[in-house]
Amino acid sequence: MTAAGEDQANARRRFLVVDHVIPHRGDLGLFLDPANLQTLCPDDHDQNKQRLEARGYSQERGADGWPIDPQHPANR
Repeated sequence: MTAAGEDQANARRRFLVVDHVIPHRGDLGLFLDPANLQTLCPDDHDQNKQRLEARGYSQERGADGWPIDPQHPANR
């Protein structure tokens, strides 16, 4: 499945990706900590998670349309 809920046409993207909840940035302790791991579909990892790490905040919005992440510039 894709992040949109459609069947994944690319066979290489049908598997889950292991992701670090807190980016390790070279910290071996965070890199090896099993409590810091989660699985994501490749689309979510390659699009949403990497965008979050690059920006430093989530674009996710609440029911009112306002960003829910306290780090979002609109909430500062």
